[in-house]
Amino acid sequence: MNKTLRVKLYGESLKIHKIELNNDRLEQFNEVANKLKEPLNLALLNIDFFKFLNIEGVHSLADIINGTFYGLINNNKAQIEISYGRKKIDKFKLDELFRATRLFPLFISQTNTIKTNNLKTGIYIVEQEIGLVGRHEVEIKNFNTDLLKFYLTEIEVQKNNYELLNIISYKNQSLPCIKSDILLTSQYSFIVE
Repeated sequence: MNKTLRVKLYGESLKIHKIELNNDRLEQFNEVANKLKEPLNLALLNIDFFKFLNIEGVHSLADIINGTFYGLINNNKAQIEISYGRKKIDKFKLDELFRATRLFPLFISQTNTIKTNNLKTGIYIVEQEIGLVGRHEVEIKNFNTDLLKFYLTEIEVQKNNYELLNIISYKNQSLPCIKSDILLTSQYSFIVE
């Protein structure tokens, strides 16, 4: 009988959204930014921006995001809880995956480094959120800790260094995020030309 493998991520998350605009749209966006008397990267975060924009189908930032990279930030708030069926398997700090303190690590992890000094041209929105960053679930027959893998990333964004947990897999298949309950704590944007 299948049971649910559940991995809950608590703490702060970092999201980097990429926005690509063609020349016509960029011109329209700049016109609205000029009306608001703000540079485009700040105007995009202004609550009135999309009211003035008046483009069909574009009502918020979510409508113009082309791609998102995100993950759980490794800090003292970051916690991972793993359960299988109704049984709790483990609860630990994310830092345990980056700097193992146990003689034999319980879980497999892989760390990658991303260099952001060569970002493609475009507008980037960076958000930090706090709460239940993600509840990842999959139905499986038998749980084996050796098949659960955590993908970690070291990344620098605007001269800030982050360690993130961004993918969880079981049997080399990514565990989908079923639910999150987060509160936005900060947001800023920058333009790469």
